[in-house]
Amino acid sequence: MDKDILVQYTDLQEEIRDIRRRAERAHGQMERLETEGTVLDAVKGTRQDGTFGSIRIEGFPYADYEKRRRSLQSYLLKLADMEEKLLELTNQAEEYINSIEDSRMRRIVQYRILDGLSWYEVADRMGGKATSDSCRMYFERFLQKF
Repeated sequence: MDKDILVQYTDLQEEIRDIRRRAERAHGQMERLETEGTVLDAVKGTRQDGTFGSIRIEGFPYADYEKRRRSLQSYLLKLADMEEKLLELTNQAEEYINSIEDSRMRRIVQYRILDGLSWYEVADRMGGKATSDSCRMYFERFLQKF
């Protein structure tokens, strides 16, 4: 386990949220393609009754729809793959944090990394004579041992 994964844990969580937002947006685009897919156009030509003038054409652009649908599906698969890799990294970090033998250090790391609390909030949760600086220094010394 690399200490960088602990430092990046919060960013990994945010990146997972970003990927999920992108996936939702892509799903919305797929739905719009299917519901708003009809194309309207007007051309000049001879009508069925033999008169010449504007003719309204309405239809569904299957070729364009299929191309965009395949592109969006490919994008969604890439996002799912990225999300799976990021979730694996976060799981590794959480497993490592839970394996820390020192209870005080484990609590500090959980509050700071998993919960994303400030050092003042960490010290408050630790209780006793813990200060934000003492918790921060304890954490920094722990990271230096890697």
